[in-house]
Amino acid sequence: MLTPVLPHCEQERLISLQNTGLLDTDPEPRFDRLTHLAQLCIGTDIVLISLVDTNRQWFKSKQGLDVCETSRDISICGHTILGEGILEVPDTLLDSRFADNPLVVNAPFIRFYAGVPLVNNGENIGTLCFIDSQPRQLSDKERQIVTEFGKSIEQEIQDRLQEQAHEQLVSSEKMHRSVLEGTRIGTWQWNVQTGESNCNERWAEIIGYTLDELEPITVEAWLAMIHPDDLASSDTALDEHLNGSTPFYDVKSRMKHKDGHYVWVHDRGKVVSYSADGKPLMMYGTQAEITKEINSELALLQSRDQFKTLVANIPGMTYRCQHDEYWTMLYMSEHIYDLSGYPASDFINNDQRYYVSIVHPDDRAELFEIIETAVQSNTSWVLNFRILHKNGSVVWVEERGAAEYDSTGAVQYLDGFIMDVSKEKTLQDQLYKLTQQLPGVVYQYQTWPDGRSAFPYASDAIEGIYGVKPEEVLTDATNAFARINPEDLAAVAQSIEESAKHQTLWKQEYRVCRDDNTLMWMSGSATPERMPDGSTLWHGYIQDITQTKEHYLKLEELNYQLNVAQQSLDLGSEQAQIGYWQASLKMGSLWWSPIIYQIFGLDEQDIDPSVTLFKSAVHPDDIDKVAKSEQEARLTGIHNVVHRIIRPNGEVRWVHELGQLVDEDKNPDMIMIGSVQDITDRMKLQQVKDEFISTVSHELRTPLTSIYGALNLLQSGKLVTLPAKADKLIEIASSNCKQLSRLINDLLDIEKLAAGKMLFEMKRLPIEPLLQRAINDHQPFANLHNITLELQLDKQVDDILIYIDEHRLLQILTNFLSNAVKFSPKAGNVILSATQIYDEIEISVQDKGSGIPEDFKGKIFERFSQADASSSKAKGGTGLGLALCKELVEAMNGSIGYRSETGSGSRFYIRLPIPTEV
Repeated sequence: MLTPVLPHCEQERLISLQNTGLLDTDPEPRFDRLTHLAQLCIGTDIVLISLVDTNRQWFKSKQGLDVCETSRDISICGHTILGEGILEVPDTLLDSRFADNPLVVNAPFIRFYAGVPLVNNGENIGTLCFIDSQPRQLSDKERQIVTEFGKSIEQEIQDRLQEQAHEQLVSSEKMHRSVLEGTRIGTWQWNVQTGESNCNERWAEIIGYTLDELEPITVEAWLAMIHPDDLASSDTALDEHLNGSTPFYDVKSRMKHKDGHYVWVHDRGKVVSYSADGKPLMMYGTQAEITKEINSELALLQSRDQFKTLVANIPGMTYRCQHDEYWTMLYMSEHIYDLSGYPASDFINNDQRYYVSIVHPDDRAELFEIIETAVQSNTSWVLNFRILHKNGSVVWVEERGAAEYDSTGAVQYLDGFIMDVSKEKTLQDQLYKLTQQLPGVVYQYQTWPDGRSAFPYASDAIEGIYGVKPEEVLTDATNAFARINPEDLAAVAQSIEESAKHQTLWKQEYRVCRDDNTLMWMSGSATPERMPDGSTLWHGYIQDITQTKEHYLKLEELNYQLNVAQQSLDLGSEQAQIGYWQASLKMGSLWWSPIIYQIFGLDEQDIDPSVTLFKSAVHPDDIDKVAKSEQEARLTGIHNVVHRIIRPNGEVRWVHELGQLVDEDKNPDMIMIGSVQDITDRMKLQQVKDEFISTVSHELRTPLTSIYGALNLLQSGKLVTLPAKADKLIEIASSNCKQLSRLINDLLDIEKLAAGKMLFEMKRLPIEPLLQRAINDHQPFANLHNITLELQLDKQVDDILIYIDEHRLLQILTNFLSNAVKFSPKAGNVILSATQIYDEIEISVQDKGSGIPEDFKGKIFERFSQADASSSKAKGGTGLGLALCKELVEAMNGSIGYRSETGSGSRFYIRLPIPTEV
């Protein structure tokens, strides 16, 4: 079977078929008579008027067949419409195109077929076909008859169309008359050549007249009624129509009413006939009053302009779209260009792109879900998502929208507003990251008049404080308050109530229970804000202050203890007449306790302590001594000086200043704390003691010298030979006499130094020979104790001269070395060294002995001071050596000091100034 192909002008053919209006209509006698007559003339079993539609052939008239249509792909008529003449098939079984056609091998068992194409507007719309169950051949006359019947049917089709057109025209005329009468439209006729005009009554009523009042109606009268401002545009429109430039005369203008005001009218007209020479002759038209429409239009335009202005000033995009798969946009404001880089026209009716296409793919599913849920529940939606900009960037937006429904509840439109929130999103992300770094919780807390409370916002840190996640207290804060210590809950609730009542800052410290039942201290503060619904919203911060609180409580306890200690110190200071002070060696500031005012004879009420005030009170002869001690304190950290002061009343008093620098690593201002004690009475006793010792020393020195000489003479054996026992006693007596002589010499030297009577022979001398001499002089003594003496010199001191008394320097070194040898372990070593420190030379002696006991360090340079009696007896000594060394060094403008650690030895040193070149 060969399926008929489609004609090359199939679309135009189908349009022509549709225009006949024949498809699927009831049988009509005009067509049935012709097919019946054709059957009688030709004598076939079946005669059909077959109209070939898109997928079927439908029978407008049929003789000898009951079915109304068959499929086009098996129709023989589908082949007929491909040609212009009769298609005749004498025997279908012998024709390869139709031999296996279902209509041939099955009912109606077509063996003979002849079809004449039916033409409408030049297109073959169907056939008049003749069908028989027996093979046959048409004669020439029968072919002519068949052709004429085809033309008759084509004529009936045309007649039918004309009748329908006439009926429509009559109906249209009736409708137009009804419309004119119902809408009260004015009509007019105008003879363009003569100027004669005819109007209906309604035309006159529009401007407040009767037709009789306007008769005769002339063009001049009509022109007189038009508003002067509209006359030019009316004339132009008329001229354009009369010269054929426009198909209609169409003008809106104002005409003067009988009452004096103007009414808006809409005139439409057309030239319907022309004169023999082709000029416009008759023109017909209508006139309708449109005053209300114009006013409405003006109001609408004004409203539209206002709307456009409003939309243009809104910092976002507004839209209206259909509720379909692609959200087809019906309206979209131009702000979409700022958001996406595409103009609004691209999206209207999906002209260039779908709105959904610019939504970030990761956000589309959620976007659809949220909006669809809101539409189904008849609620609005607020959501954030990302838009893909044309330039490749991502824009965060916030959309707020709602659906519009008709009276049946069906969705008509989706209306919404979209705003760029990229900056807000960035700030929000930054804020979120910052809040996550805070040790406490950033939150919003809200209470309502009905007693409800919630945390509309809380950072994740709330879980570490209250043990709840932010979403667990989003609508109910009960879980958080359950963690507050019951003893503090009432106070917290009261403070919140007071803050809400007075709209004042909420600030509270309270305790929260941990899971292990231990307590954490919290500090919270928040600013309240009254909301329109009567609730109060706080914006605040809560942090864990457990450690700080515990430190604070401990500090309170320590402060109490400090106050007790301070009172004890003040009481002890007052009773012992010892004042204490604090000074900054860097800043020059000074503070002292009240007892110092008494010591200095000052009035506490009138005077503030200062360095200037202190220096003004120092005895002039002791100023250098005090300054030197202060300078030494910068290096050693110890300020220890005894000097005189002069009270305002002229009285001279002795004071002992003792101070120490605070830890250097934590003391950038070089803070020194110390004490001042009035030692006038002690100094008087010391003076008496010194005078006594001086007298006794001088009185003992002469006989002691004679005794020592006599003992030496006896020991020599020149006078008499003594027994062994007597000789031993003489040796002991001689040794003790020698020791007593050294003691007397030290006492006399100290007395001379105190009285300022000791003479010093000061010279500029190199360092290395002096130190080597000291080593050589003491090597025999060191050998007796199996001790090695070692000299260490820095290279920079080789060329330096020091201004000293050679004998007194060797006296000091003798004392240092002898002490170091005596207190060093067997087979140990003692190091004598010299080093330059700034503008001074430091000479030191280092041993590896047991060191100086802690309880002795404060008395080491005092007279007659020894670590313990057993040491004195075992090692020998008077307890005056270091005191004498201190006096000698200071007399040579130097300083003395030591460093010692128990079990690690001691290091004694002196520092002498390097003389400046003259």
